[in-house]
Amino acid sequence: MNEIEGSDRCIYEALGDPDAGEMRAKAEYVMKIGMLLETGRLSQDEVAQKLGLSQEELNEMLRGKFRNLTVTNISEYLNRLKDESS
Repeated sequence: MNEIEGSDRCIYEALGDPDAGEMRAKAEYVMKIGMLLETGRLSQDEVAQKLGLSQEELNEMLRGKFRNLTVTNISEYLNRLKDESS
């Protein structure tokens, strides 16, 4: 495998994305949402319902298709789920 120059940066920075910081924050929040799902306390259906998303929208977000969402939206999703899991 080839070494990517500057690989200590996030992928968005490495690709020269002008919104790299924002995309990195979104990715970190989505990753945490995914980790909460892995606990098995809530199903994807339950999570989607609690967030006001369709199952498809939740799946898209978890697969990294979150450019159209704001950092605030995603952090609010995470906070809702944390409140539910406490």
